[in-house]
Amino acid sequence: MEDSQVSLSKQQHDLNHADSCTTTIPFDLIIEILTRLPAKSVRRFQSVSKLWFSTIRTKNFVDSFLSSSKTMPRLLLLCLQFETGKRFILSAPEHNNNEDDKSSSIVTPKHDMEISDLVYYTMSCPANGLLCCIRDSSITVCNPATRQLMKLPDVTLNGREMDARLGYDPVEDQYKVLCVVTMTIFPFHLNQKNIQQEYLVCTVTSSKKQEWRKIEIENTTLGHCGTVRGGICIDGAIYYEAGQSRIVRFNVRTEHIELIKAPEETDFSGTYPSTLLNYKGKLGGVDYLYNKSVMRLSILEDAEKQEWFSMTYDLPFELKNLPGSYVVSKGDIHNGDLMVFHPWSWSFNPFSVWYYDFKKGSIIRKVDIKVDGDFRRIHGISERTCQMLCYPGCFENIRFL
Repeated sequence: MEDSQVSLSKQQHDLNHADSCTTTIPFDLIIEILTRLPAKSVRRFQSVSKLWFSTIRTKNFVDSFLSSSKTMPRLLLLCLQFETGKRFILSAPEHNNNEDDKSSSIVTPKHDMEISDLVYYTMSCPANGLLCCIRDSSITVCNPATRQLMKLPDVTLNGREMDARLGYDPVEDQYKVLCVVTMTIFPFHLNQKNIQQEYLVCTVTSSKKQEWRKIEIENTTLGHCGTVRGGICIDGAIYYEAGQSRIVRFNVRTEHIELIKAPEETDFSGTYPSTLLNYKGKLGGVDYLYNKSVMRLSILEDAEKQEWFSMTYDLPFELKNLPGSYVVSKGDIHNGDLMVFHPWSWSFNPFSVWYYDFKKGSIIRKVDIKVDGDFRRIHGISERTCQMLCYPGCFENIRFL
């Protein structure tokens, strides 16, 4: 009995001592910790209290989280399962190019989001962490980090076709969607004047007053460009291919559209899928020569003067012998001089990507991205072919739609 009383007394003493030693963690420190956590954890912590909920949704917190996230770039993977029509958004840690070796590493991707609505079949290149989903007259902005979708007003087509690209203006901190509506006048000939196009823009905002505004174009050629292909947002401007040797540039802030002539003897739209990319903050494009034995990288050195600089590289042996087709990842060449190659389709595990170093002219790393069996079983993903796109240099943006 005495031993029991002594034990209880000791426990009470320990509790009192622990209580007296407990200190309150400064809220500023809590915020600092939260900005370093994955978006999935931050979403959950909104339910801790009203203060945490409101704080996590403030612009200051969103900006701090984004700054931290940009130091940890990720590979964003968009997977279309043909049997079910579902789209899965996955991500994996970006490769660290300080590891200078050719050994393979295996990475298990994180499941960020599933879009089961069969309405959306096309996704544009990410812009500051957000995506644009498109089909027919329906356009939706998607944030994988918050798992949110925001549907924009439907576009009136009247039998015309539509494509759209998402852009971000860092000056005004605004997202806008550029919509290109195209009508082909029959009978169709190769002359592009048989194509009529108009341009609409919508500002992405939580306000219910979202609407499409028509953009007046000064260059009449813009009204007869080719089909929209590719596309990327760089430093507040959307770029996309519009027929052979033509690139359209849309300034997100001023909403000004202009044509840029592609380098002579290049055809970015000839690659499948077509590839424009961000080369250290400048527009870049890739095409292939001599039956894909040589790769050409063209960089827009001066946008105002439309001056390009091109370099050619022998395609690495590892890529020449890949089974099936391969593509260059759209996105950022953000880490030194690395470019990511990956297969266009995926029907087996793992899904492999290759890192190419321009300075060395060789593959320096192969990363195998392995989706575990549980994920396949839960979501009904069979061993049949999936379409896969990979975007390097992406990051999580906790901005709520």
